[in-house]
Amino acid sequence: MLQIFAGSHLPDLIGNGEADLFARRNFAPEKAQQVTNNVQKPVAPPLPFKYFGRLTENGKTDVFVMRGEDLLAVAAGETLGEYRVDAVSESSISFTYLPLKTKQTLGLQ
Repeated sequence: MLQIFAGSHLPDLIGNGEADLFARRNFAPEKAQQVTNNVQKPVAPPLPFKYFGRLTENGKTDVFVMRGEDLLAVAAGETLGEYRVDAVSESSISFTYLPLKTKQTLGLQ
């Protein structure tokens, strides 16, 4: 006797008419579900500086910011911890958060 399929549930499927033995089947292994990573791009923390004021003396203007309780004079090109001062204008100070190379601006009000 030639045995075509040795599966234990084949006679059950044939007997009760629940399955179409000639239906198209996919025997390929299931693809792994693609996991969507909700990993967000790191962002720079809020600027730790608050504008304090400016002082003009002998034609030279110095701009001051507070970092916590420290008063700092800032000028373009200086590095303050993890921040570099890129530019100081009449209306703002531009910083770069160095670990992420993210630009941030502090308005002078």
